[in-house]
Amino acid sequence: MSKSAIGKGMLVLMLLLVSVFSAACGNNAKSGNTSNNDGKAVNQQEETPANTSKEKVTLKMAMWDSNNDFIDFLTDKVSEFNQENPNVTVELESFKGDGDYLQAMKVRASADSLPDIYELKPNWLNDFKENLTPINDLAVTKQNQYAATYAIDGNIYALPSVSFPELVYYNKSIFEELSLEVPTTWPQFIEVLQVIKANDKYIPYAMGGKDAWPNYPFNEFLPHSISGDENYLSSTATEDEPFGEGTVFYQGYSQIADLYNADVMGPDPLGTSWDQATDLFVSKQAAVIASGLWFMPTYSSKVGNTDDLGAFPMPYRMTESETLKLMTFTDQFYGINSNTKHPEEAKAFMEWFYSPEVYQTYIDTAQLNSAFEGVEANVPWLQQFYESNPIEPFVYIPGDAEYTRISNAIQLDVKALGQDMMAGKKVSDIASELNGKWKKAKNG
Repeated sequence: MSKSAIGKGMLVLMLLLVSVFSAACGNNAKSGNTSNNDGKAVNQQEETPANTSKEKVTLKMAMWDSNNDFIDFLTDKVSEFNQENPNVTVELESFKGDGDYLQAMKVRASADSLPDIYELKPNWLNDFKENLTPINDLAVTKQNQYAATYAIDGNIYALPSVSFPELVYYNKSIFEELSLEVPTTWPQFIEVLQVIKANDKYIPYAMGGKDAWPNYPFNEFLPHSISGDENYLSSTATEDEPFGEGTVFYQGYSQIADLYNADVMGPDPLGTSWDQATDLFVSKQAAVIASGLWFMPTYSSKVGNTDDLGAFPMPYRMTESETLKLMTFTDQFYGINSNTKHPEEAKAFMEWFYSPEVYQTYIDTAQLNSAFEGVEANVPWLQQFYESNPIEPFVYIPGDAEYTRISNAIQLDVKALGQDMMAGKKVSDIASELNGKWKKAKNG
């Protein structure tokens, strides 16, 4: 072969190699790969903003709330996340009240169609734990003051958004008119209500018994409080007959019966709804009403101020020698569906949702107490209450999985029991029926 032919062949080979090398570089550029000084591949797409490199994603978020103003606030707040993250759209679905909401979520759970993110109460966590993703690894989980308290088998499934004290509200002007002092024991509480009744001008206690749930400060919380054990409900799951005479339940329900039998809740407590009871209190036709801190903004919106609104801890104790506890509730838990198709986006939303800047506006709008370290609620009325009542909180903790299993099996509804008691049912009959059902379900 001539030198000319060889030269031409070498030229062709060199051009071919250049072409192949250029094509390889081009493919690397298209795939976003290059090399660093160590010769290791670096993905340049990681530097590309997520909102331009990812597909469009829609997250469904469900909640309940009877306060339309707060729903409007959340809708506006979530739209901010949508603007900051154009690839992710969060759509809110709200329900009027937690009763209808719970039933809807149970139906959806059975059909595997739960929203990506949904709201829960603490005593629902065991029912939905199979439908929730553990979120132990989220940064905001570690900043939540109560999350670990509600862990199940070492996993945290949802974050409480708020905490608040359970209070007895009273119209200060009525107490002043009748020269009444704030009661600090259960007998004193009943006595104050009887004095108001004897005056025959005001309904002593506004009870919305028609709706059942307003009796929860008594039928749900009283035995729990006097037990002195925040894990009282879980403890009952270890007993065959936790309701009979001599038990905390029987003692607590006997105290409740004394209140109901005192006839201090107006002419028709079972025919009065919560909304009607609220109106009776706000219009000063009733002197006293009990609920969580969430009632305070409702009162303020109706009256325009809180000048005449007083509050004290529900005095569950029988004597002043016992510790006066302030029942504290955590609420508005949010968790992520275990079957969501977009777990990373859902986690990113949770991190944003509970970030200090966003969460501060949440807690200030809700006018409830903070559940996160480093964020303080701007609620002057609440701050004044705590200054006047330096009492250690007693945190409500729902029962464990075994308690949940047994109580579900017997369809235990303590609020319905409250209605039965207002209608005249005896504690001894309630205890006997519950013990029979409980023992059978526990050992069955």
